[in-house]
Amino acid sequence: MSSQVVYQTNADWYATYEALVNNSLVKTDTTEKGLIQFWFKDNPTLFMLSPAGKLQVKWNDVEEKKVLFSLVENLLVAAPGEKLVITPLKQQIWIDYPVPDSFKVYWCSEAAEFALKKPVAGLSKSRYELEREKRIAAMSAEIAEVKRAVDELKREFRFFREPTPNEVALKSGCFDSQTIRLVLIFAGWKEGQSLEDAKCVAEQAINLAAWLRFREGGELNPQLIASSKKAIDKASMSAIAKAQVILKNYPELVPKINAGKLEWPDETKKKWIQVFGSEPPAP
Repeated sequence: MSSQVVYQTNADWYATYEALVNNSLVKTDTTEKGLIQFWFKDNPTLFMLSPAGKLQVKWNDVEEKKVLFSLVENLLVAAPGEKLVITPLKQQIWIDYPVPDSFKVYWCSEAAEFALKKPVAGLSKSRYELEREKRIAAMSAEIAEVKRAVDELKREFRFFREPTPNEVALKSGCFDSQTIRLVLIFAGWKEGQSLEDAKCVAEQAINLAAWLRFREGGELNPQLIASSKKAIDKASMSAIAKAQVILKNYPELVPKINAGKLEWPDETKKKWIQVFGSEPPAP
C-alpha cells in the first residue's frame, strides 16, 4: 500500500544539501523552487526538502518506509545546536480495492491501526464508533426536521417567498445557523435577497401563472397571446418555477384575465398580506 507523507523537520537546508552532495549513497539536485531532491542510488523513491524544512516523500510500501526512514534520519542535518526532529503533518494513502480487513499506517517509527470493515457479527463496537453513530443519527434527524419545516413553510407561504432562517428556526426547533442555511440553500433560498426583491418575484409568479393557464387553454386571441409571451420573456427563472407550482397546487390563487387585464382573487390578496405583511400590488 503506497502513501505520500509530508513531514515537518528542523533540518538546515544548506547543511543538509552539503551533506547529501558529499554522500556517495545518494544522488541529489535542486529545483527552481528551491527544493532539494534526493534519492538513494539503488532505490527510485524521491525525497523533497523545502527551505522551510518540510520533507515530502511517497512510500511504495510499509517495508520500504521502515528501512528508508531510519536512513533519511541520518542524512538530514539539524540547525546548529539542535537535535533533529521529524514530525508527520499529512498523509495520503492509496488503498487497493477490495478494502482489507485492517491495515496499519506508519508515519515514522510508530504505527496506527485502522479497521475499515464493519465489525463481525457478535463483536461489540468501540465506544468511539458508538458515539460517532449517535452523532450522525442526531445530525441526520436534525437536518430532516429542518427540511420538513422548510417544506411546510413554503406551502404555508404558497411559494410566494422563501422562509427566512429565523422562521425556519422557530418552526423546526433547530437553532444551528449553519444547518439551517445549508438546508435553505439546497431548497433554492437566495441569501441576501431583500423583501422588495421577493415581492417582485412573487408578483411576477402570480401573474405569470395566469398567462400559463391561458396558454394551456389554447385560446386564439392574438392580443392575449402577445401579452402572455411578453410576460414569459420578462419573467425570471425563479418566477417561472414559482408560477408553475402555484398553477399546479393552488389554482384558486391564479388571477383571472378580464378584458386583457389580470384580476387577483380575494384569496390571493389575503395570502399576500399574510406572507408579506403589506397590501398587494395595485393592478
